[in-house]
Amino acid sequence: MNVKELIEKAAKHEDESQRFYLDALKHVTDPAAQIWLKELAEEETKHKEMLQNFDTSKVMDFKPGETQDLHISEFLVDKDVSEIKDFQDVLIVAMKKEQKAYNFYVSMAQSTDNPEMRKMCKILAQEELKHKHKIEMAYDDMVFSEN
Repeated sequence: MNVKELIEKAAKHEDESQRFYLDALKHVTDPAAQIWLKELAEEETKHKEMLQNFDTSKVMDFKPGETQDLHISEFLVDKDVSEIKDFQDVLIVAMKKEQKAYNFYVSMAQSTDNPEMRKMCKILAQEELKHKHKIEMAYDDMVFSEN
């Protein structure tokens, strides 16, 4: 796999995530959860577009920002889309999806000898961590504050 193929695979993953969030809308009646699912779906569409427009010749020059990992998702049990009922469920599933994507790109970076591939995997991992951080912050603010 080369960098261009990796970006295509990542764009496909974003597309699948977008469809997942739209499918989850069928299972949710909570208005806050519906809003978040729509926002998450839109965000995945934007990420797909960003990937499709990414200039692969500049991979080695790209410097992703640092993002703090709150590790909240590590302590939560994943749910199937059919189990999503409320806002908390939406956040849990979204965190878990972003964590899995992050883990995938980190392991890809560790398994390649190609410096461009390693860098691109690190860029993609950082993007997934940003998504997860946003969701973890919402979970921390909205769910933990209720307890």
